[in-house]
Order: sequence, then structure tokens, then C-alpha cells
Amino acid sequence: MNNKKYLDKNDYDFYTIDLGKIPPFTSSKAIEKKLFANLEKLHPCFSDYCTFDYVLKSEKIKTIAKVVVVDSMFLIEYKNSHNTNYIKIEEFNNKKLFLSKKQKKIKTTIYISLFFLLLASFITFMAKNYLEQKKALENIPRIIEHAEEKQIFDISNFIDFCLPVFADSSIKVSYFEYTASSLPQITLHTKGIQREEIEDNFLNIYKDLKLNFSATTYSENTPNLSVTINCDKQPIKNAAFCDIQNSFIEIRNSIFSVHGLPISEAIETRQYQCIVPYNGLQKFFEDLLEIQEVQKIKFEKIVFDYNQEIGNLNCIIVLDKLKSEKALDFSNFILTFKKPIERPKEKTVSSKKQENITKEDRVLDGKMPAADGSMILYYRTSEGKIIYEKE
Repeated sequence: MNNKKYLDKNDYDFYTIDLGKIPPFTSSKAIEKKLFANLEKLHPCFSDYCTFDYVLKSEKIKTIAKVVVVDSMFLIEYKNSHNTNYIKIEEFNNKKLFLSKKQKKIKTTIYISLFFLLLASFITFMAKNYLEQKKALENIPRIIEHAEEKQIFDISNFIDFCLPVFADSSIKVSYFEYTASSLPQITLHTKGIQREEIEDNFLNIYKDLKLNFSATTYSENTPNLSVTINCDKQPIKNAAFCDIQNSFIEIRNSIFSVHGLPISEAIETRQYQCIVPYNGLQKFFEDLLEIQEVQKIKFEKIVFDYNQEIGNLNCIIVLDKLKSEKALDFSNFILTFKKPIERPKEKTVSSKKQENITKEDRVLDGKMPAADGSMILYYRTSEGKIIYEKE
């Protein structure tokens, strides 16, 4: 058959059928079934004695089928008489219609093979291009910027690096408090050091520290002030609960061993208060470190109120509910709490004697020797405060 010769229009019927929206990957069998149903309505006497072929065309959101219908017997005779395996019509120009199933399968196989060949070529090209770009980028010098990590500052950093600032003999620290709340803080009462000296030393160690100062007052040209330092919270690495009672027993034994004076123990509030003589501070701090390591205790609050005049430390400890793997060594406080000044024994009342408190408003908690050999009497007031006077 000559490729330029078309089938006579009288030998076939041509239809345009709107198939509506055809979902992707719809099988040809499903499409042909839909066309068959439409041709039964459109083509006169349409039956199995008719053969049809079609071409699909997408228009916006719908699919249009261009359908050619011929008599099956005529199609066989035509192909035999013209020695061809296909026919052409004017509506489709050079498109070959009514190919055999075998020819359609070969045609489909060729198209699929070409598709995968093109896909493989595209993937190879993209992979080669990616590797070339990667190699080119690797050869470009880069300036690597490292984000500066925030320095972590907690109570252990303060004790190890900041507390030695107050080691000079002319500087005195009378009060230390650490509270491990949602915003942990350290408070110090100092004498003999100016605000700017503290700022310069602390910020030189940790530049991001948040410091708050009280007003500076003077006594005989000596500065007195308080400073509060904001700390980072210590991470919780152990969710086990602390044994408060056994921890208090260990602390109590340490107090007795250094000839200190237990003031109060409250298991419910986890608070322990005691008086420690200056000569026993070193051993007390060593014991406290050992107790932390064994009992895994963690401090929710700790207060050291030191009186250099009588050489005794009023200590308040509030334990955390949870255990901790990190122990705090308080030995540096030996450099901070200065040795008591030795004076001749005098039977005078301490400057801290509460003149407005009558004997009926206080209860004797105990007594301890002072650094000068005199006896210090410790009283608890009706408000729960601890006061003292020399015997």
C-alpha cells in the first residue's frame, strides 16, 4: 500500500467521542470498553462484526477519542488485496491504524525501550553534572565560621574560679548563699573590695555573667557591699530520690566530730542548720564532699553566715529531692573566711546581742567556745532566729 493513499471515506465511519476525565494510568482495555458502549449508541448496527481503532487527545481537563469504525470482513480483504498490515485515513494523515496485536506489542516495546533509554541517559547526565559540581565546590576555599558557644557558669565554676578573688587578707566575706531555683543565684556580702574590682575579675573569667550590686557603704573608708550572680542550672542526670534521713545522719556525725553545734533538722523541709567552729571548717568541708559522693546529695539551697569575731560559721543546708552525680568541693571557702582575730578573753556581750529581746523570748540551743577561749551561748528567738552572746 502506498503511504500517500488513504482509505476511501465511504469505507469507514469517523466519530469524535468525549470520554470526560480519564484518570492517569487507565488501562487500554477500560478505555476500549467505554468506547464500545458509546459506539453501540452512535454507530448503526455496531456489533462484533465491526472493528474500530482510535487516537486519544487531551483537551483541558477532558479526553477526546477520535474513532474509526470499519467492517471486520472488509478490513481483512482490504489488507490482503493491498498487501499491507495497516490502513490510513485522511483525518489522521500518516498514522498507521488497525495494526495487529503483535505489531502493537512490538511498537509499545520500542516506545518503552526508548523511554527508559532516554531516562537512563538523563540520569547519567545529571549524576555526571552533580559529581563535577561537587568536585568544583570542594576545590573552592571556604571560610568556616564556628558559632561561639555560650559559656556555662554554675556554682562549681564560681567556687573554683571566682571565689579565689576574695582570698586576699584585706578582703572579707561574711555571707554566702546559693539558691538552686528556676533561676539559680549566688549572693555574697563582702568587705574591703570595690565593685569595679569584682566586676573586672569576674567578667575576665566569664564575660557573660549577670551581676547585680547593692549600694556600697563605707566604714572607716572600707567598702561594704553585696553582689548577686546569676548562674546556669545544673543538668539533672539522675532521677532517683535522695535519702534525706541518712544524709542528715552523716552531716550530724560530721558536726559532732568537729565539735560543732547542731541547731535543727527538718526531714519534711529537707533543711539542716548547724554551727561550725573555724578550726573545724576544713574537716567539715571534706566530710561534706564525701557525703555528697556517697549519698549523691544535691543542694537546693546552702547558706554560710560567717562571724570572724567569734570564729563560728552558721550553716543552713536545704537538700534537693533528687540525687546528683556532681559533688561540690567547698574547700576554697577556707581562703575566703578569714581566721578569727585572737583577743584577750573578755566577759562582754557580743555586738550582735539583741537588746530588745528579753530572756522570756529566747531559748538556749547550745554553747560553743569562741576563738579567744570565751564561751558563746546560742539562743533561738520566738521568731526562730539564732542569736548569740558571750557567757
